[in-house]
Amino acid sequence: MIADLRFALRQLAKSPAFAVTAILTLALGIGACTAMFSILNAVLLRPLPFREPTRLVWIENVYGGGLSGRTTRVDVFNGWRAQTQTLDALAAYFAFSDYGRHTLTGSGEPERLRGVGVSDNFFPTLGIPLLHGRNFTAEECRWQGPGAVILSHSFWQRRFAGDPAVVGRTVTLNNTPTTIVGVLPPTFDFDAIFTPGNEVEVVTPFPLTDETARWGNTVFGLGRMKPGVTLEQVQAELTVISLRLRESIGRGDQFGAKVSSLDTALRGRFRSAFLLLSGAVACVLAIACVNLSNLLLARINVRRQEFAVRIALGARRRHLIQQALTESLLLAFAGALIGLPCAVVATAALARLQTFGVPLLQDASVDPVALALTLGLTTLAGLACGLLPAVHLSGAQRTELLQHSNQQRSAGRTAAVARNTLVVVEVALACMLLVGAGLLFRSFNALLQVNLGFQPQQAMAWRVDPPRSFANVPEASAYLDGAVRRVAALPGVESVGLSDCLPLGRNRTWGAGAVGIQYPEGKYPIAYPRIVDSGYLPTMKIPLIAGRLFDERDHEKAERTIVINQTLARIAFPDGRDPLGQKLRVGGDGGSTIIGVVGDVRHSSLEQGGGPEMYLCLRQGQDVSAVEMVVRSTRPAAALIPEVRAALASYDPTLPNGEYYALDRLVDNAVAPRRLITRLLGFFSSLALVLAALGLYGVIAYSVVQRTQEIGIRMAIGAQQRDVLGLIFRGGLKLVALGLAIGLVGAFTLTRLLKSLLFGVTAYDPLSFAGNAALLLAVAAAACLIPALRATRVDPVVALRAE
Repeated sequence: MIADLRFALRQLAKSPAFAVTAILTLALGIGACTAMFSILNAVLLRPLPFREPTRLVWIENVYGGGLSGRTTRVDVFNGWRAQTQTLDALAAYFAFSDYGRHTLTGSGEPERLRGVGVSDNFFPTLGIPLLHGRNFTAEECRWQGPGAVILSHSFWQRRFAGDPAVVGRTVTLNNTPTTIVGVLPPTFDFDAIFTPGNEVEVVTPFPLTDETARWGNTVFGLGRMKPGVTLEQVQAELTVISLRLRESIGRGDQFGAKVSSLDTALRGRFRSAFLLLSGAVACVLAIACVNLSNLLLARINVRRQEFAVRIALGARRRHLIQQALTESLLLAFAGALIGLPCAVVATAALARLQTFGVPLLQDASVDPVALALTLGLTTLAGLACGLLPAVHLSGAQRTELLQHSNQQRSAGRTAAVARNTLVVVEVALACMLLVGAGLLFRSFNALLQVNLGFQPQQAMAWRVDPPRSFANVPEASAYLDGAVRRVAALPGVESVGLSDCLPLGRNRTWGAGAVGIQYPEGKYPIAYPRIVDSGYLPTMKIPLIAGRLFDERDHEKAERTIVINQTLARIAFPDGRDPLGQKLRVGGDGGSTIIGVVGDVRHSSLEQGGGPEMYLCLRQGQDVSAVEMVVRSTRPAAALIPEVRAALASYDPTLPNGEYYALDRLVDNAVAPRRLITRLLGFFSSLALVLAALGLYGVIAYSVVQRTQEIGIRMAIGAQQRDVLGLIFRGGLKLVALGLAIGLVGAFTLTRLLKSLLFGVTAYDPLSFAGNAALLLAVAAAACLIPALRATRVDPVVALRAE
């Protein structure tokens, strides 16, 4: 084996162009596979970072209709926890924590933190030991209990330089003395698992009490099954408990229990997309192996005289086969040495892109499991690439190897058929990948063209999170009005508006039935509430359809008013009456007068049309602790940002103002997972196209070399250059046409798997099929044309002398 390895190295050194081409080809395939597996492993395959994760279940409401419909009431959750016999533990976290404020003051510049409230047994239920300190106590989790906080590991490192002595220290959070009781381990990031793309820096105790029960649906449940218990048993038990609770709590049609494994709940919706990408990258590696196999087959044919001499000197056939496999394995491992660092860099770059909103993506890395896979893939690729040349050698007869003239006619034809078949295969695989990528690209482009209902261009948002509480609504309104006036006075600012949440973000829902209308059971309208000031709707450029918007007439002492969108007007008034002037009950109140109807906004996602929305006036007593300040300006963001921050800092030095973003980012974040899938599949299909073109070029170029004497004879007896060009070009296009036909049939069969990922196009979109087939045909034609042109420059005299 050592002798074979040395010999292989000498042979490759004699053909550096071949060696470099083969190594880089495999490096692309192996590197792409390693990076894709590292991502797939983190997102789908690796067990969740909890103790016995298969025993963990996710429990949400069955009502539907946004986050408020999926979350459950605290009193219902307490009922589940008190009566369950199938769960060892049941914990919860507050799903609407971002509506609250977490402002750290008293040590350096005021900083707004992202936090989440959890029950006292949240981390023990998941089986997560704290790095330092302890979990929350029952006393800390009561209503208005002692202030306590657990820090995320990254925030602890950034703000407190990783000092363990920080546990027990008191900080000022939300203008309240708060004790740091613990630090989470580096192996657990709340946001990486439960809120991808939204970093969680602090965890606070959430009281499961009567006070929070009055807030409505607010929490998600996490349970740990007892040993031997199944999901079906938990589901059956909680369904029965929910039926009992409906009688004691009331509002029975608005809650229940939907149980699933925690793994499925967190990352199940990404499974099909990432499995699709894994299949795509496997195709890329297959095309790379086909290319290298073709190159090695060509080298075997060129070296037939060498093999004949070695056999004449006593070499056994298995030695020749072993030598062929040694060369292919050597090339494969050389490709892995180059592809592996590329995979490490690519995986790390993707893991840092938190805006994609994919759970656990930021934990992706080339770990020992990925290295083991790379080793296995490299060995498999090396054997696959050398298999056909080895079979070719094993099938050749001794006399064919010894007689050069016979091998040119017999074994040469066999090798040519094998090489052509491989080209057809890689063209077919490339065609299927290109069609799939084309469908996703067309779908992604269609998604970006939808009417958002608002204009994100030239607008930015600042989080305004007052560091103190206000005694009443006029005091809070006066504070926010002052901040708005300060920013509106800046040069270039066209308008400023406030809202408690922005589109494509949070999606709580409230009841919104019209006064005087009876709705069928289970059909009571719900809507997304927005608490806004008079400047928000004009600043967002949400069009007014009928009536008027909020203005100075809508103050605290005036009659309650409300603005609704077209969808809510249609749902709340199914009889078609004019909604203006009608009363709408909001969350069970006495009713607010509808003063205006505005256009729909895509709030939940770009894929879904505008749902029912209602806008409540901020100055009419709506309770908000923090708002988003939207600023529309004619100036570029680079010039606007420092001036707005300075204006807010001069207005209130204790006001955190470091959280801001362009509204375009709302759209970017909303389509981020789809963009990731589209870009990756586009990259893999581009690789496949390039590799297929190189493979086709190599086969045609080798064919020209082998047919040099034939071409010389044809030209000597009168063939023109265009005849030779057509001869070679037609031969290449026949292979391409056959590969395209097979690829289109395969794509037509497999694209139905893409239906769940498509928007605005069908899985059989003719433009995607025809356009990508034309692209592949054009690239393949260029690959055929270069060696065909070279064939026309053959000198007949030189060719005949060589004969």
